[in-house]
Amino acid sequence: MKKIIILLLCCGVLVSMIGCGGNTAPPPTESPPTTVSETIITETPTETAPPVTAVEPTEKEKEPLPAENKDPATELTTNATEPPTTTVTEKPQDEPKTTVTSKSTVSSAAETPKDNGCITIVETDDPPTEEIIIPPKPSADAVAQKVETYINQFRTEQGYVTATVIPRLTEYCKYRCTQLKTNFAHDTADQRAAAEALQYGEYVDWSLYGIEGEENYYTANVREAIGKGNWGGTADEIAYSIANGFRNSKGHWSYVGSSKYTYMAVGVMYDGYYWYVCVCMDSENTDLK
Repeated sequence: MKKIIILLLCCGVLVSMIGCGGNTAPPPTESPPTTVSETIITETPTETAPPVTAVEPTEKEKEPLPAENKDPATELTTNATEPPTTTVTEKPQDEPKTTVTSKSTVSSAAETPKDNGCITIVETDDPPTEEIIIPPKPSADAVAQKVETYINQFRTEQGYVTATVIPRLTEYCKYRCTQLKTNFAHDTADQRAAAEALQYGEYVDWSLYGIEGEENYYTANVREAIGKGNWGGTADEIAYSIANGFRNSKGHWSYVGSSKYTYMAVGVMYDGYYWYVCVCMDSENTDLK
């Protein structure tokens, strides 16, 4: 009987330990048991540098740095700036570029570089450049009249009488100037064409000489001096250059300045670049023919 009671007591203790069929969890303890897989390994943090992130250098950073320019003139016009400091976590910025702007002036000025690399314009004491004004060309008639005056002045200086200017021969000289523009020569055909156009001078009729079949024509029958040049200046300056040129030409002045020829005419034309002049001398008044 005692054995049965002890066995029952042992069974009760056992049942209370397993929680009536194994559904009752064991009472919690202050330090629950841990398994190897659930164990957290912790370390005491220490002061270390933040992790460095590798950044691939850009194409601009791969380019070699330019060599230092030793030219002192360049150094004067460039600002001295330190390259910006960048870290591996920042995007590199483009290097600052120095722009030098210069302002041109008409007056004479010296360019003096400042310490900061800028260029300034320093005005000098020289007077400003004056505007060049080209006067208009004088009229051809005004030049022709002064040529006549200077020729007669040169004639009187050597003791000869002045030559008389005749109007119709003047028109002939003007016509000849238009021909000289395309054919600068003492051309007989051009001279006859001018006289024929103006019906000036002596009319040659071959029938009076018993000659048939020849074409009749007009001829001025004068001594002719021609000139061409791009003279500049006033009417007086241009005229003096022309008249003095004929005087200094021995061949031309042998009849232009000769006492034998006492009648004269002058024609002048300007084509935009060249002056053309024709001076005709005669020993008689061909206007009367």
